[in-house]
Amino acid sequence: MSTELRSRKKLKRDVQIWLEDVERIDGEIQSLDGRIGKSSAITRGFRAEDVLKMLKEVEEHIQKGKFHEGLVVDNPQWIGQVLSVTALSGEAAQAYIEEIWLYLMDDEVQKIGVCGMGGVGKTSIMKLINNQILKETWNFNSVIWITVSKEMSTAKLQKDIASKIGVTFSGDEDETTKAGMLFETLSRKSRFLMILDDLWDRIFLDKVGIPEPSAGSKIVLTTRSFDVCRQVGCCRVVKINPLAEEEAWNLFLEKVGRVVLNIPNLEPIAKSIAKHCAGLPLALITVASCMKGIDDLYKWRNALKELSLYVKSVNGLEDGVFQQLRFSYDRSKDLKLQHCFLSCALYPEDFRIKEEDLIQLWIALWRKWMVGRQSLTGVVR
Repeated sequence: MSTELRSRKKLKRDVQIWLEDVERIDGEIQSLDGRIGKSSAITRGFRAEDVLKMLKEVEEHIQKGKFHEGLVVDNPQWIGQVLSVTALSGEAAQAYIEEIWLYLMDDEVQKIGVCGMGGVGKTSIMKLINNQILKETWNFNSVIWITVSKEMSTAKLQKDIASKIGVTFSGDEDETTKAGMLFETLSRKSRFLMILDDLWDRIFLDKVGIPEPSAGSKIVLTTRSFDVCRQVGCCRVVKINPLAEEEAWNLFLEKVGRVVLNIPNLEPIAKSIAKHCAGLPLALITVASCMKGIDDLYKWRNALKELSLYVKSVNGLEDGVFQQLRFSYDRSKDLKLQHCFLSCALYPEDFRIKEEDLIQLWIALWRKWMVGRQSLTGVVR
């Protein structure tokens, strides 16, 4: 067999392996969430037409006997980042997804607000839509996900956006200059989608450097406040409501395991616990995970009592998730795990915690505890 023939066969094998990887990645993405519409994309975050064009070019080059020294396939155009998300269940969640999707496909709608109380599922819904859009890429050339959070500042927001769109700040620019740099780059992008997640207060787009969406570009924001949607100028607002009682119970059962229905006298107690979660998916999942695998009726009754006390001690529906979080924390009997959780709680919301920094913090706290213990022992003696 000639060297040229062996080289061509090897190139074809390389292309086949690459194609198999593409199909595998696409399969992984399709397993993340349900399909909202017919997709023409091949793999996550890439433009389908770019991949198809490249495949055609590769085949032509192989036929012409090129790639004598091997085959290297460059990445096609990157559109956005796929996000990890828990699958949502229930007709209500699907209805919200479809409504938001219709607004995204409507060229007359430039700004969309998604509002609802904490823990109701706003971010999860938008993550599913983000992932689906990366497959339905003919509508947007880029998808930019920005987590804003309560501790938002213009400087931090500018930095986060810059990292997503390839803008580099030298460090000497003031906020106005940074806004101009972001504005210039975003204005050159056609049909971009920017998702601002967890917005607590009004922001002025021009001050940050975000151009008013036009020519197919759109902005979606998630927030707890309808007023924020109005102030930013959203022409469509989708309000996410807590789950209805039946859907909430079904979600609780799904997470805790239907085996609880086989335990005598347990179902009424379990339903009461689910009701205390106020239809909030995050709360339902948290509490159900704590109770999973427990078949002692006494422990279930005690859990219901604890939740009832937390509800009385915490004011306002907006703090509903905090009740279930405290319940989950208190039921963890692992003191080390509780300390680790509290250490993480010292950081600001959405802060990127480095493992090395966290370990150093734990070491410092442990040393402080040991010094205090030794001092106390000396006093006792």
